[in-house]
Amino acid sequence: MKKLLMILMAVGLTSGILAGCGTGAKESQGGTSPNNEAEVENGQAAQTENTATDNGAEKKDIAQVTATPTEPGEGETCSMCDMEVYHHDHEMGKFTGQVVTADGKHLFTDDVGCLLNQVRILEEKPQGAWVRDYNTLEWVPVGDATPVRASIETPMKMGFALFGTKEAADKYVAENPMLAPVVTSMDDVDNIALERRKVKLAKMKEAEEKAKPAENMDEHMNH
Repeated sequence: MKKLLMILMAVGLTSGILAGCGTGAKESQGGTSPNNEAEVENGQAAQTENTATDNGAEKKDIAQVTATPTEPGEGETCSMCDMEVYHHDHEMGKFTGQVVTADGKHLFTDDVGCLLNQVRILEEKPQGAWVRDYNTLEWVPVGDATPVRASIETPMKMGFALFGTKEAADKYVAENPMLAPVVTSMDDVDNIALERRKVKLAKMKEAEEKAKPAENMDEHMNH
C-alpha cells in the first residue's frame, strides 16, 4: 500500500503542475443498474481475484500526461459497486472519489474504499486519483489526504472523512468529540478496504459453489 500511495502522490503532484495545460476528458459509467452490487463485481472478480492484494509496485509505468479531476455526470454509478455516485451538493457527495485510468477514462466511486480497490485492480498505473476534502469539497489527490475515522454515515458504511491537510483533520477531531473521531492513515483505510473486498469475493465464490448443484440438477432433469 505504501508503494501504491507513493505512486498516487507522485501522479497527483504531476497533475497539479500540469493542470494549466489542459483538462481530462469525462467518460461516464452511467447506464448500469445500481440494484445488484454483487452482480457488477462478479465479472471483475473472475479477472482480479488473483490480484486482490496491493499490487501497486507491479503497475506498468506510463508516460507523464495531464490529468485533472472532473465532476460526475448525471446518473453516474460507482465503478466498483454500481451504487449511486453523489454530486458535491448532496450530503453524501463529500465521499465521492475518482480515478483517471492510463487511457484517460474517469471512473467514479461512492466511497474511499471503492476508490482504493478500483486503483488496486487496474492493470496499469492510473494518471491520478482523488477524493473530496470533507470541508471544502475540493478534489484532493488520494495520496495527500488525511483520513479521520468517526461515527459518521458514509455510502459504504466505512466511516472515513478525508481532509486535504493534517491541520484540518486535527481541527475536525477537536471540534467533534461526540463522533469519537480518530486521525488515521491511508494505509489503514486501504487495509480495511482490501479485507472487505476479500470477504466479498469469498461470499460470491461460496454463492457460486452453492448454485452449481442446482444448475446440474436442472440440466439432468432437462435431459
